[in-house]
Amino acid sequence: PHLAYYNNEGECGTGAVVPWADRLWVITYGPHLPFGSSDKLYEVTPDLEQIVRPESVGGTPANRMIHKESNQLFIGPYAIDKEGGVRTIPYAVMPGRHTGNARHLTDPANKIYYGTMEEGFYEVDVNSLEPKMLYEDRNVTNKKGKDESANIQSSMLQGVHGKGLYSGQGVLVYSNNGEAGNLALEKFDIESGSLSEWDGKEWKLVRRNQFVEVTGPGGIQGNPNPETDPIWATGWDHKSVLLAVRNPETGWDFFRLPKASHSYDGAHGWNTEWPRIRDIGTGDNPDYLMTMHGMFWQFPKSFTAAQSSGIRPRSAYLKVIGDFARWNGQLVFGCDDSANREFLNKRKHKGGIEGPGQSNSNLWFTSLDKPDRLGTTTAAGSVWLNDRVQAGDVSEPFLFAGWPGRGAWIHNGGETPAVFVLEVDREGTRNWSQLKTVSLAAGESSFIEFDPREPGEWIRVKANAPALATVSFNYSGNEKRNASASPLFKGIAKVTRDRTTGGLLYGLGDNRRALGVAAVTFEDGKASETGYYELDSRLNLIKKEDPQTHAFIREKFAVPEKVIDVQESSVLVVDDKNRRWRLPLGDGRYKQLTDDAQLRICREVAT
Repeated sequence: PHLAYYNNEGECGTGAVVPWADRLWVITYGPHLPFGSSDKLYEVTPDLEQIVRPESVGGTPANRMIHKESNQLFIGPYAIDKEGGVRTIPYAVMPGRHTGNARHLTDPANKIYYGTMEEGFYEVDVNSLEPKMLYEDRNVTNKKGKDESANIQSSMLQGVHGKGLYSGQGVLVYSNNGEAGNLALEKFDIESGSLSEWDGKEWKLVRRNQFVEVTGPGGIQGNPNPETDPIWATGWDHKSVLLAVRNPETGWDFFRLPKASHSYDGAHGWNTEWPRIRDIGTGDNPDYLMTMHGMFWQFPKSFTAAQSSGIRPRSAYLKVIGDFARWNGQLVFGCDDSANREFLNKRKHKGGIEGPGQSNSNLWFTSLDKPDRLGTTTAAGSVWLNDRVQAGDVSEPFLFAGWPGRGAWIHNGGETPAVFVLEVDREGTRNWSQLKTVSLAAGESSFIEFDPREPGEWIRVKANAPALATVSFNYSGNEKRNASASPLFKGIAKVTRDRTTGGLLYGLGDNRRALGVAAVTFEDGKASETGYYELDSRLNLIKKEDPQTHAFIREKFAVPEKVIDVQESSVLVVDDKNRRWRLPLGDGRYKQLTDDAQLRICREVAT
């Protein structure tokens, strides 16, 4: 807990985590701060001492690159030499929310590129750190309002909210994952984002979808063979995850993967932070880990359009991960944990609950095999979703390998019969063979369950007639967890007990760096307050006399009453858009506790 970091902004995310010069270097960011902020550059020693670097200037940075010729780490606006010496590029000369670095197209030994979230592009001399502006950052002339206001409109590229930057094959590739305008704050399935490339003179749109990571086999150092090495990009639309790969001769190819979670959707692009593909192996044994839409993925270093086998789901997670690395025999993840602002996430089921008093996040240290041991790999996605297709249309390849349970739901929403042909690429070599044929009358649907023994890295669909088509794939993983509760939950009171102890929780502000607890005892259905406590970074629970904070927690964090309805047959939930949802009943004793507002129904626990 002592490694937690705070700022004075609406959120405190982790922009980059990089081992360098016998230290772990970490930068944090606030939400929209192109000219600096209270965020810091942190140096973490092998014995986990946290050093706040005095050169810190804050901002909203998430870029990181090791420049091998000058032996420097570029992270945020900082350049760190092999001895750990830090130099800073002032925001006054290079404004913007720094989102990516890339090797220079024509002078890689002496210059690197910086890209910002609002399409500011610079080339920086790695020796003098003097920046040359190539394209002006939009924040210079067009200030954004509140953190919750819509993204700033772009005048150069389609889409907004830049994310990834990488170079190779004679181009600089840039991704963004959002859209300007208020509609993007309300709808998740509108046109949004883009993938673009620049040849040193002009920008070219590659694809109009939401994209995030752009990288290659060379990772943080850039591709070792930039003329021939592939460039990878990850993204998504409302149907599924997108994976792009660039070949120097033929350009871009696109694949689709299922989503483990829809929590990262949103046409504004704010929910993903920075998904990554990182090598967490060793020099002799590379091991690429991909994070995307709540799933850890095994990613092959050799991935190209012509050799596309080897992507596999590992396990699902419930985190907002900004960056990660292997360090001292462990994995360390930098996350966006607890934001003071709740942005667009107000819900009546949460009540009038406040965010924490001060934005904060922390490093998550895990074992190297943790990405294989979290949630089930159950996932779903579509290649067509109420899409108008013509006779002969072929879908993009959808990942088929990696799950013991696989099914597809196909719907012909057109007015005439249609035949859908499912084909598989068994080895990821672009050799397609027919797997199944499904004939559907107008308005008819069919569910197909695939035999686990049916091989194939990828699956695609052909239509033989015009149709309003939906083809969705639903995959289930093996459930590795057992039915008994983990010892982790022993401290939680059982519903069978007549007397329990609880409390309302609040992450304190004003640099107090503790958890406030308004303690309550429940006995025979009646609640009694038992005082105010604080839990410090060493997990000491100390009773305090602080009537003002105690009263604030009782008022602002009260459990809302009657926001769900526990009925005889099921639990009815009516959301903020008046949509009705039903959930299965649990133990009948929960009804009275719920009706008496003695149980928290809903709370944001990860930004």
